Amino acid sequence: MSLFKFSNFFSVKVDSLAIEYGNKEIGFRLYEYQERVLELSTGKHLIAIDAPTGAGKTLALLLAFKHFFEDDRNAMILYPTKALIEDQQASLSKLVEKIGIDVDVVSVDSDRLHEYMLAKGFKTHGEALYDILSSVGPKLVLTNPDILYYILRMEFKKGRPIFRELATFAGIGIDELHLYWGASLQILFTFLNLMKGKLRLLSTATHDYLLLSLLSHIGDLAKVKARKAREGAKVRHEVELTFASIKSDGVLYKDEEAEKIANTTLTMLDRVGEGSNPRVVCIVNSLVFSEKVAEKIREREKDVSLINSLTPRGIRSTNSKIVVGTSAIEVGIDFDTQALVFEATNTASFIQRLGRVGRKRSGIAVAFTPYDNFRELKAKIPEGGKISYTELENAVKHSFAQNPSYAEVAENVYGALIQAGITYTLVRRLIGKDKLLRVLTEVFKCSSRILPPSLTEVHKELIEVFNNRVYEKEVFEKLLEIIDANEFNLPKRLLGILRSFMKIGVRGVYSSLPAYILKYKTLGSIDIGDLGKVDFEYISNEEEFIEKIGLSPLDIEYPIIEIRGVLEKGYR
Repeated sequence: MSLFKFSNFFSVKVDSLAIEYGNKEIGFRLYEYQERVLELSTGKHLIAIDAPTGAGKTLALLLAFKHFFEDDRNAMILYPTKALIEDQQASLSKLVEKIGIDVDVVSVDSDRLHEYMLAKGFKTHGEALYDILSSVGPKLVLTNPDILYYILRMEFKKGRPIFRELATFAGIGIDELHLYWGASLQILFTFLNLMKGKLRLLSTATHDYLLLSLLSHIGDLAKVKARKAREGAKVRHEVELTFASIKSDGVLYKDEEAEKIANTTLTMLDRVGEGSNPRVVCIVNSLVFSEKVAEKIREREKDVSLINSLTPRGIRSTNSKIVVGTSAIEVGIDFDTQALVFEATNTASFIQRLGRVGRKRSGIAVAFTPYDNFRELKAKIPEGGKISYTELENAVKHSFAQNPSYAEVAENVYGALIQAGITYTLVRRLIGKDKLLRVLTEVFKCSSRILPPSLTEVHKELIEVFNNRVYEKEVFEKLLEIIDANEFNLPKRLLGILRSFMKIGVRGVYSSLPAYILKYKTLGSIDIGDLGKVDFEYISNEEEFIEKIGLSPLDIEYPIIEIRGVLEKGYR
């Protein structure tokens, strides 16, 4: 692609990809793997779906849950990002209408709970959540792991009835499984064990084999993989892909790097010409860098949308000539774009981000990679030639480091502590509820199979504790006594981690905080992990808000964080 003035670049054409059609039609012809998921869903309880980006995994989940909705039962799908929840609600609402399913598609995240709480006059998010879950079905609830973890921790008001409502759900889907790692995977193991006997579907385009092997311990795992076909359903169109390197290692963050990304994006816009929006999508790693790139593009092209964790949901738009974003838009968002510019530093982000182009038409893309990865790719890919999508995937997997899932945490003492922390919380809140207590005991029995043999005896003792209806000591104290007695050679302070595991959020932080985004003059939220990247101030009441900012919005709830902008050092 001679339009680019880089010393390190080369181009290749990535061929289209087709997968096998099935025989069944429901107004349109299903793919073969979708048929297999549909068939297995009536007998199997744990199914892993492996299919390329854009190959209809969402429809596969919906078809598997269809018979539940017809019986007036509910299902839930977990998504890793708020942006993906919003996109999938629109997509699923169209799908259920298209295939004639009578079900309400409901999104639940912290922002939507807050809006619902205010609209209905509730005083807490827990009351709002209970109202949503207990409303007349059938329902397909779309939510994220943070909400799930708060339910398991009984953190919401009405925690007990909320948990009981969740226990009635017949189907559970977990999308983009590869984006869960470490402690969050242990939360999923706990949840999947807790929902034993329900239909549980796991889908991703980039399966982690260690993770799948661990999941097989919690149930009879059926694996369904979309099969490639010479003459089949085209799920990916041809893409002209250029690899470029402007940095030796690490993420992009400098002004001159933002200038190069902006120039490349504008060059792509000129090349694709007229068409539906967005014409070009640009995805980078850093929140701060995305702001820089968007600002530099706006100096020459005003029709630009920016989507990152600071962009309130109501302001997010993909109907501009150019969309600039971060990981918030790299998964699941169904762009009909002609061109893509993206930064990639690992296998998963490369495959996911490339999947934003070539979904509905041929396209062009530029991938910015660190130089060492660029050199590896250049050695494996024939410059100026044509390769299959599978060959590209293999080259990428061998040229980039895999993003570790840390799935092995489920096999060590930390996994045991997380498991015990969640179970302890549930048992304390549900004490005396015999049926649920038996379910939790079964959870321990199942989860012990994914822990090392040295911890199995601990689980046996814990089961006895939780089966005993007479508690001479607090369960927490008894739990520590059991762990200590088994001589794990752990310092006493490590045993205290159990309390922390009951308090931290599923992503390792205390989740998100309500925020007023000054740039957009609207309410939103911010992850605590992003606070170090922004200039913010804590506002405790309405009088302080009026003094510092101006007229207070009617639906604001104090205290709140005021986000003034991003910091130059925020890329770190």
